[in-house]
Amino acid sequence: MKPEPPRRPDLRADGSPIGAGLVPGPTIATLSDGRPKVTWRFLPTLGIVLLGFVLGSLAAAPVFALMGDTTDGGASGVSELMQGIIVDIVLMTTALVWLRSRHAGWREALRLVPPSRIGREVAIGVGLGVLVRIVAGIAAAIVIAVLVAATGEDVNVPEQVVGDLSGIELVVFALFAAVVAPITEEFVFRGLLFRSIRDRHGVAAGAIVSALLFGVIHYVPGPWPDAVALQITMVVTGLGLALVYEWRKTLLTPIVGHVAFNLIAVVVIVSEALG
Repeated sequence: MKPEPPRRPDLRADGSPIGAGLVPGPTIATLSDGRPKVTWRFLPTLGIVLLGFVLGSLAAAPVFALMGDTTDGGASGVSELMQGIIVDIVLMTTALVWLRSRHAGWREALRLVPPSRIGREVAIGVGLGVLVRIVAGIAAAIVIAVLVAATGEDVNVPEQVVGDLSGIELVVFALFAAVVAPITEEFVFRGLLFRSIRDRHGVAAGAIVSALLFGVIHYVPGPWPDAVALQITMVVTGLGLALVYEWRKTLLTPIVGHVAFNLIAVVVIVSEALG
């Protein structure tokens, strides 16, 4: 009896090609660098971010009820820092639930943490974070000089955190500034908002809009020249971090850069508090 020839893996038992007659799946749009184009758009994304912020604020209300208002001259105290941690966690959770339920493939689009490049991107992120800090400092100095010349008054970038923290308050501050805030803000402003515009309207539009929004959330009440100086400084910071993400093509790098950026302030404040 003549043996049967082996079946080809690309054919069915009747000899027809596997996949014949099936409706082809949707084509995934990609950017020129090979990354998948994000499927979320700016306005719905902004709506989810605002929803997450509102839910986070409600979740943080008990902290305010227990600790009250600890701000000083617009700078956040321990109560506001703890509320910030809760708000950011709820905001991140809201965004992740939305992405997982509505936008399959979001991980590949954002390229959160490329396993083969972790060490390299961490090192590059630290260096670029310090560079962004230097550029933002130069921008602040220029803005302050212009405002002083225009108003004839002293202008200073207002402090975002009170300087008399101690003990557990310093731990809360370090956790918020060096861990929670960089992860949340990079995920929201660079990962979601920047990409929602960048993938449809270009890098410049995405960087500018996301940086302006980044500046808005860092507003500190006070004399208008001081507030303007801080706003412009944070907008420049947002632009820098958006360009870091665009260059490195992974969200890990701007997150690490943001950590390095904030760590400089953390070290200064902690040193002053312990000194």
